[in-house]
Amino acid sequence: MIEINRDLKIVISTFLIAFLITQLPFPAEFSLSARIMIGIAFIAVVFWVTECIPIPVTALLVILLQGLFGVQPFTDALSYIAHPVNALLLAGFVIAGSLKKYDLDRRIGLKIISFMGDSTNQLILGVMVATAFLSMWISNTAATAIMLPIGIGVMKKAVDGSDGTNMMKVMVIGTAFAANIGGIGTPLGTPPVPITIGFLDEMAGISLSFLDWVIRAMPIVLISLPVSWKLLTWFYTPEVKQIGKGVEDIKRELAEMGGLTKKQKHVIVLFVIAVVLWFLDSLGFLLPLPENWLYLASLIIALMYIFPGTGVLKWKEAEKEINWGILILIGGGLALGSGLQEAGVIGIIAGYLETLLVGSSIFVVIGLVALVTAFSITLFSSLTATSGTFVPIAIALAGKLGVRPLILALVAGVASCFAFLLPVNTPPNALAYDTDHFKTSEMTKPGVVLTLICVGILIFIASVYWVPFLS
Repeated sequence: MIEINRDLKIVISTFLIAFLITQLPFPAEFSLSARIMIGIAFIAVVFWVTECIPIPVTALLVILLQGLFGVQPFTDALSYIAHPVNALLLAGFVIAGSLKKYDLDRRIGLKIISFMGDSTNQLILGVMVATAFLSMWISNTAATAIMLPIGIGVMKKAVDGSDGTNMMKVMVIGTAFAANIGGIGTPLGTPPVPITIGFLDEMAGISLSFLDWVIRAMPIVLISLPVSWKLLTWFYTPEVKQIGKGVEDIKRELAEMGGLTKKQKHVIVLFVIAVVLWFLDSLGFLLPLPENWLYLASLIIALMYIFPGTGVLKWKEAEKEINWGILILIGGGLALGSGLQEAGVIGIIAGYLETLLVGSSIFVVIGLVALVTAFSITLFSSLTATSGTFVPIAIALAGKLGVRPLILALVAGVASCFAFLLPVNTPPNALAYDTDHFKTSEMTKPGVVLTLICVGILIFIASVYWVPFLS
């Protein structure tokens, strides 16, 4: 007799429930394609939450099902895997690989921490700042993996057997939160950002440059990061106030690393060139740059790191650092949103929301979009699924209400990054949880408060900065 394991049970039951969903008595405006797409979206969410099959495989399944049931042409759905936004992430992976190969990622993290003194709270802040900075340029998962061992090592210098202490809780949870916040700062660190940029281009014809995103998102990072640090140290006050030995060890390790090698300097030069190339997109009015320069520059950057003569990585080395699953996941997320749009589901939902919000001020609309998106992460347990669903809804809603699509898309995209509630919400949270230094509830309690605060920060920035000056 064949034994059916947990994952197979989830797969079978999910497909069965999805079929039953398509048979429900939906209102007349829901076509057969719309009902099928809702069923596909249900399958995607359940599979992404339970991970009964690998997350990138779920993304491929979304594309396959759309083609099989004619929601949109298969070639159109499949093309999202090669969407230009993935060129951004490809460049990010190559940059991360070069930093890792020449130990510059760890050097950067240690250097930032070394400036913080020997106060426990300041050292925790140093680790969080270093993590957030790295998350702007490499994936937030990689930044967390780099900084967690450093932070835990520093805390263990304070007292013997410090596992489970408040200071350890703050350090590991703070590292995850900092990675999630830092990833908002540029289009490189976390999937919702390139997904938002992609949907703005696809649905609204709005092209955001690298610098366009940075100048809009950076204030949120700069405010949210110290707030999260203060909140965590308030929830879990560190028992030890000073960790002199930990700082000494960091400075000793930096001294042992010595000065920058020729190769490390080469990597830094390439990194500076990469940033300049990305920022050139914002000078399009002065320079005759080709269309889609942001993505073209990303491919140039990726090749620059690998090409003989200029490169610092061999292709086989770069290949190991490129997370092909993430690229597929981004494609699946974009295809999910596109399928919901093509089937009319996005328009129907936006219509219902328009009825609810008609006559409301822009501030009420911004607040609702931010709150619903931020707390839906708990349901979806996937930043890609959350942004892939709510960014298209936000853009469609903006069209219904006569609001600039850019504003609501940014609100939904940024709110999709506020993953502070559960370990399963995002890989940085899961990595922190795997250290066994806190319970789920110990992340959730400050996480709920931080989510509400970050939503408030987002509403404030959108209202006083984006709407009057940058819309």
